[in-house]
Amino acid sequence: MKIFIPRVPATTTKRELEGLVAGLLDKRFHFPFTKRPQINNCDVLQFRDGEGIVEYHGLVSVTPDDAGSWLISHFKGQQLHNKSVFARQFMQRNRQQSRPAAEADRRRHHIQITKVVNSNPKVMAIDSFRR
Repeated sequence: MKIFIPRVPATTTKRELEGLVAGLLDKRFHFPFTKRPQINNCDVLQFRDGEGIVEYHGLVSVTPDDAGSWLISHFKGQQLHNKSVFARQFMQRNRQQSRPAAEADRRRHHIQITKVVNSNPKVMAIDSFRR
């Protein structure tokens, strides 16, 4: 199941988003001898529209689907960079289908979507390092 996390802070990294989701999935009850929930893919996306508005959103793929449903229902109230975030199921929309009347269509057109690539090198033990 793909999970959409709208309006994450601009400074959010893929690693932070994945850590937030993994930490929440660890709290889920797990039956013995069954497959643990797994994060297949995690991305921070930048949405830029024609008017110059820039937004950042998270997209996480979780298996199995029931773990994704559980995650959505328990995601409300999570904090990311001191900002509350929530999650919902991702819906793939096809822009080529028959469209509603222009005044009823609230979707923004001409949006450029790019993956945010962090330039920080990945260091495995940095989270446990303290001075």
